[in-house]
Parts: sequence; structure tokens; C-alpha cells
Amino acid sequence: MKKGRLAALATAAVMLTGMCVPAAAKYSPVQSNTIEAEAAGKTEAFVTRMYSVVLGRTPDAKGLKNWTAKLNSHQSSASDIIIGFFFSDEYKGKKKSSSNMVKDCYKAMLDRAPDSSQSTWIARFNVGMTIESVCKGFVGSSEFKSLCSSYGITPGTIKLRYARDENYDRTAFVYRLYKNCLGRNPDTAGLENWCKNLKNGLTGTKIAHGFLFSSEYLGKNTSNAAFVDMLYRTILGRTGDKTGISNWVTKLNQGSSRELVANGFLFSNEFKGQCSKAGITLGTKIAAPEDNPMKMYAEKIVNLVNAERRKAGVAELKMDPGLMTAANKRTKEISESFSHSRPDGRECFSVLNEVSLPIYYAAGENIAYGYPSPEAVMNGWMNSPGHRGNILDPDFKYIGVGVYEEYAMLYWTQIFIG
Repeated sequence: MKKGRLAALATAAVMLTGMCVPAAAKYSPVQSNTIEAEAAGKTEAFVTRMYSVVLGRTPDAKGLKNWTAKLNSHQSSASDIIIGFFFSDEYKGKKKSSSNMVKDCYKAMLDRAPDSSQSTWIARFNVGMTIESVCKGFVGSSEFKSLCSSYGITPGTIKLRYARDENYDRTAFVYRLYKNCLGRNPDTAGLENWCKNLKNGLTGTKIAHGFLFSSEYLGKNTSNAAFVDMLYRTILGRTGDKTGISNWVTKLNQGSSRELVANGFLFSNEFKGQCSKAGITLGTKIAAPEDNPMKMYAEKIVNLVNAERRKAGVAELKMDPGLMTAANKRTKEISESFSHSRPDGRECFSVLNEVSLPIYYAAGENIAYGYPSPEAVMNGWMNSPGHRGNILDPDFKYIGVGVYEEYAMLYWTQIFIG
């Protein structure tokens, strides 16, 4: 009996030992080296493929060795290799078109030709985003992960380094400001800086004001029609409809400020939706002359005075802070006196020697009371020989306008020119 049990145990031991033999053989040093060699071969094949697809050539021995070693040691992932090739000076030096770069991305990361979605990626290049932003979209796909699996390598991820690569809609808005408002392509530093500022909280209205009323744009001296066309293409990202264009141009031609019209675009539901999509805070309205009717009234007076001087072939007057202060002071002092004389008895055409700036010899024009418009005020002045002579005097260089609101839209108006 004992002998039978021993025989059975011996048989079982042989059977168990036999079952373990293949497992032991699987991890033998020889076979392990074979597996590692196969893995290294696949890694090298992936790197070779990058040279062929991205750079269009066979790999140099040193480059192939370095990239392969980085993958094998897990120092780099497949995504790191992708960026290394697409951001290399060699690839940049090819100066490929947006379309061809997208084709390279499809081939390198998805191993196929582009489909209809390629226009989405081309659009990124066309607004100044880098190839890094496009690669990030590809390496996160299931197709790329499958390709990496076939080569036995880790897909990895791409961490974006530039603010302009993080949000297409945000970058596209900044690009439109450069392209449609300033009429030029953005410089890389400028595009990155504006995108970074928007990311950090700069509002949509602030950046719009920075471009729309910059010295660079104002120096273009565009017509009202051109200004409205620019707003459609810049703020809304589209061409304007005929009715909309006509309404806005008419508003400008009738005296509305460009700031007021710009606010109409910036606070439209269309632009609010774009800001929401791009993660941009809309912000507050751009300050417009209409917010201060007395200031707007004064500015219209200055424009009318200079229009008459231009017609007479006389140099325009420049706004002077000292004269503006004196005119405002004078207007308030006599707004209820119906007099053209100063409190000290001097007439309105006497020498002005009461400004904080260097002494000016100036004429103080009559107060216009009860006139509803700057044009009516101007007509009164131009129909008076003495006033007309002062307004058109070529020796005068500066102007200050004082406006005192007696009640809604009824002003006393005083100008000092010197």
C-alpha cells in the first residue's frame, strides 16, 4: 500500500514537473534576449519610420541610435519623438504649407491620408498656432494609440508650451485683430503675448480697444464705411450684411462716435457667444463721447471751428488744456448773466492772461444760450464779423471750449482761442 502511494506521488511529481518545464523555458536567458531584441527592433522601426515620413530621408546612424535608446529606456515616449521630429530645425527648414504639414501629421501619427477633418487642422496653422497644437490633437486619438501598440511603445502625451496653442477660438480672435484691423500678420511675440493676457483675464473689450483705437489703426484714416466693414470682419469674424452695414454707416455719418458703434458690435449676442466659446471675459463698454454729452458737444464745436479754418486755408487749432480750463471757468461764471463781459468788466475780446500754461493772447467768443446744436452755435459765430475774424485768425494756434449745461441738451458755450 505504501509502495502504491509512493508510486502515485512519484507519478504526480513527474506530471507537475512536466507542466512547469515550458514555463521555465519561456523565461530562459536566451529567449528573454530574443524578446528584448524584437522589442528593440520594433522601436528602431518606429524611429526609422519618423525619419522617412517626417523628414523624408533614411536615418543617420547617430540619430537612429539616440532616438531608439530614449524610447527603449522609457526616457521618451512616442509623443516626445513626434515633437522632436516636427519641431526640428530640419523640418522647419522645409517651410511646408499648412496643407502639407497636416498631411505629414496624418501619415506620421495615423498612418493614413487626411480625411475631411483636415480643414480643422489647417485652420489652426492659418491663425498662427504651432504644429505642437496639431500634434496634441493627433496623439490623443485611438488611432495613434493603436499605431504605438503595434510597435510596442508608449504613446505618451503632449503638454502645450504656448498660450496661442491652447484655444483655437481665442487665438483666431487675436489673429483677426491683427489681420483685419491692422492689416498685417501678427508677429509671433505679439500673438503670444495677447493670447497669454486673454488667458490671464484680459477682457474682450479691452483688447478690442487696444487695436481699434491704436495709433497704428487711427493712422490709416479710414472712412466710416471701411471702419464698419472692419468691425464685421474683426469682431464678428464674417462679412457684413447690406442692411447692417448701411445702418451702422448711417449712424456714423449722422454723428455717432466710433466708440459707440464698436460697442454695438462688442455687446452683440454674436460676439458674446464667441467670447463664451473661447473662454474670454467680455468686459465693460469702451468709453464713448456719448457717455459725456458735454464733452461730445465741445468736441463737435472744435471740429466745426477747424472745418471753417480749413475752408479758409488756415491751419487747424489744437486743443489746449489751459485754455479748456479757462473756458470752462468763464462759462460757469457767466452762464446766467447773458453778458459777453468778464466779471472784472473786460470785454470778451480782451487779452487772456489767466491760464496756468505760458501766457496766451486769446479771444473769448460769445456765449450761445438756447441753441440745441453745435451747428447752430457755429452759425451764430460765423455770422458775426468780429467773432468770425477771431475764429479764422491765422495767428491763433490753440483752442479751449467751455460748455455749461443749463438743463438737458441746452448749453452755454464759450471758446477761447489763442
